[in-house]
Amino acid sequence: MPRTLRVPILLLTIICVLGCVSQQAILAEKKARPDSGEVLCSDRFADSHSHLIDFLQNSAFDNSDGRFEGVGKRGEIQDSSSKRYLALPYGEQWRRLTLFLKDMEEAGVEHAMVSGMPFLKKWSANEPFARPRYYLDSSSRMVRARDTDYLIGTAVMDYRREFANNEEELRKLERIFPFVCGFDGTDLGAVDLVIKRVKEFPGVWHGIGEVMSRHDDLTNLTTGERPRGDHPALKRLSCFAGDFLLPVSIHHNIAPISRSVKEVKEPVYLDELVELFEYCRPPNTQHETKFIWCHAGISRRVVVDNLPHWLDAVLSRFEGQVYIDLSWVVYEDYILKDLDSWAPLVRKHPTSFMLGSDVVGGGENLASEFRRYRPLLDRISEDPNDEVRQGLAGDNFVRLMTDLGKQRRAKMAAEKLISADTPQWTGLILKPEYEYDEKAHTGARARSFLQGNRP
Repeated sequence: MPRTLRVPILLLTIICVLGCVSQQAILAEKKARPDSGEVLCSDRFADSHSHLIDFLQNSAFDNSDGRFEGVGKRGEIQDSSSKRYLALPYGEQWRRLTLFLKDMEEAGVEHAMVSGMPFLKKWSANEPFARPRYYLDSSSRMVRARDTDYLIGTAVMDYRREFANNEEELRKLERIFPFVCGFDGTDLGAVDLVIKRVKEFPGVWHGIGEVMSRHDDLTNLTTGERPRGDHPALKRLSCFAGDFLLPVSIHHNIAPISRSVKEVKEPVYLDELVELFEYCRPPNTQHETKFIWCHAGISRRVVVDNLPHWLDAVLSRFEGQVYIDLSWVVYEDYILKDLDSWAPLVRKHPTSFMLGSDVVGGGENLASEFRRYRPLLDRISEDPNDEVRQGLAGDNFVRLMTDLGKQRRAKMAAEKLISADTPQWTGLILKPEYEYDEKAHTGARARSFLQGNRP
């Protein structure tokens, strides 16, 4: 080869090599970056925690057909100072579900728990200049939203009517699991309210929650009695759930809030939750109540040491009864900072962990919420077919809901509440005359000295 050609060829070779190295570096950086917009793996996700309704008791909905004028394609009111959605009229609630199902499809989410929002953020006259949308937007109180389940229940019933002659669209209901949540967790009659919702919307509900208990500032802003994990009202409600094979999704902080990241608190609230787990087993329930512990017991400004240790201790004692939802702030505040501890923990309890989005008011952010989990999934295994990785990404949640659904379906079939051709996605149906035992699990004395010694 002529010497005059050697130098250019050598330079070209070096440039190509450097280009390949640079390209590999860019791809590696994208893979490590959780906020990348690209689809980086083939994980099949299931969302164990989502709220279709926001703190103003409205939500996004499908307005792509322009049915409602003056609002956007997702139902947002235009020219509003804060993002608000149009309130849907009767018969049109199905639009919440069609939009959410589209968002699920785009995000690669195959199944999802959907619930309302058990609280409404009050707009206080002390702060008339800015309407709050989120529970932390102002110091105004949180009030109970007992009608939130009507929005979810009606959405499902409207969907059934809208697509009654479209089997393909109807089958999409198999992808969602509505949970009932609009009750006061300190009310011994909360279980009666849940029963009422089940009767009003037969076949809709697959679970209970998100139950609010020990929820940092949300609890502090709530008027009246404060809920806690071992409250008789929650024991009573959770025992009903065990009787009818409904999982309970519960938010219960492991510790009080701290004033700074340096103020580490003892997990003093854990005993209350453990007492609830232990109580909700036979003979107190017909079936062991299954619990999904939201956010691994963490909220904003909850600072504890050795969180993986405490979760390991809980799961070692309640394996198969308790599941851990890794949504919201626990991921950034704890997991991403210590993947070397969390990945082995998930591998030690491969069927016990779930991922959730905790989106509020719609699924617009579903894709970004699930993309952020990729560093944890990759640390567990680079192989997308790894069973532990698949379990965390979605299989654990789907397996739990499917297993409970089959048992519940067999129970309803035995009671002749459903037939063989009842759709597989049908939730709980109760007998019209069913009532919960007035005295069960209330905390009242089983034996009264007064009653036994009346003159």
